[in-house]
Amino acid sequence: MAGTSTESPAGGFLSRLHPRDRAELTGAGHPRRYPRGAYLIVQGDHSDTVFLLVAGRVKISLVTLDGRETVLAVDGPGDLLGVFEAIDHDGGPRAASNTALEPVECRVITGEEFRGFLDSHPRVVPDLLRWIIHRLRTADRRRIDTGSLDVAQRLALLLLELADQHGQPDANGIEIDIPLTQADLASLIAASRDAVVRALTTLRSHMLITTARRKITITDIAGLRRYPR
Repeated sequence: MAGTSTESPAGGFLSRLHPRDRAELTGAGHPRRYPRGAYLIVQGDHSDTVFLLVAGRVKISLVTLDGRETVLAVDGPGDLLGVFEAIDHDGGPRAASNTALEPVECRVITGEEFRGFLDSHPRVVPDLLRWIIHRLRTADRRRIDTGSLDVAQRLALLLLELADQHGQPDANGIEIDIPLTQADLASLIAASRDAVVRALTTLRSHMLITTARRKITITDIAGLRRYPR
């Protein structure tokens, strides 16, 4: 039925689109690849290019006035980067940097082309708004959690979120193999690295997760959802 969102193997924003709109968006712009560690978007840059992720994950972060990096989110295949500046192209410089956590493939779409796509595909606009609202609600929830939950509880919720977005089932449970450091995990939940190390130890002691170098496997997802309800 026209206008009905269907799921896509890519996930992310693309999974919300009608197949025809999805096909046209994935054909927009031009393809580009970035190596691990490369910046797709630099905080403070004046540009309005949109990046549609096809493969690989990207870390969204900003540097605060005192020089600390704050990690805001991790995006993966099917997600869009740089949407705010493309829509509000006179709104100022880029608010955050986008760094490839692994080799990335994407479609690079000029701001003008993206705005034209939205004008010619009006049924995409509500999907875009819902996607943005979902992300804002997630950010709001994390801020609320900071004041009401301890670090292990906040980490458990983050791992569930990452598993839902990026997890892969394996023989031991659900593997989260995003190459995030312990400092990145700490930044995502507004905690110190030492506190996250202790929280990982706590979740391991409850046999909810196992850990390896930059890889976490949820071995008891039902238990993690309950922790420590």
